[in-house]
Amino acid sequence: MLAILFCSCLVWGKQNTYQTFYDYKLQEFEAMKQSDLVFLGDSLTMRHNWSNFGASNMGIDGDTTAGILSRMHLASDAKTIVLMIGVNDILNQVPLVRIQSNYTKILRKFSHDQKIYILSLLPVIDAAQTRKINQDIRTLNKWLQTQTKEYGFDYISLYPEFLDKDRKGLKAEFTTDGIHLTTKAYKLWSKLLQMKLPQ
Repeated sequence: MLAILFCSCLVWGKQNTYQTFYDYKLQEFEAMKQSDLVFLGDSLTMRHNWSNFGASNMGIDGDTTAGILSRMHLASDAKTIVLMIGVNDILNQVPLVRIQSNYTKILRKFSHDQKIYILSLLPVIDAAQTRKINQDIRTLNKWLQTQTKEYGFDYISLYPEFLDKDRKGLKAEFTTDGIHLTTKAYKLWSKLLQMKLPQ
């Protein structure tokens, strides 16, 4: 399980293969008829059907804050955007200061004519090898909560609801490989969002 976790941001193997996939997804987003609500993110967003929200899914496996920054203009027509991003940056050992810098640029580029919801990152499974990862996730979430409010957007903290009984990492029943989510986890995520998003 942990081996899969640490390789999760390299699922596509060769860089050229991943870039081809990424470019295909960008073309798909450019061609799609977007809903008023768009979900932006990485594999955690991409690997779920958000149609019960009437949303367009603009998640891409392996994406990062830098990737969102380069493609967020594709969601410029959306009335509402829900964003979760950053865990792949942390898995790739991108310094937190750079992740925060990218996030600041993202927040500055969002339009105040749009309703913006920034989601906390979720924990990963707790293990000796993942303690630093979860620590960085907690640090980034605290920073995100403050920054999101400063820019006048809404922050939704999902993190506490996904913690195991020791409150150290992701519940085992919520994950398939230490980071990616089970159907049960997505049901909880959807339930929490339904309580926050306008109906």
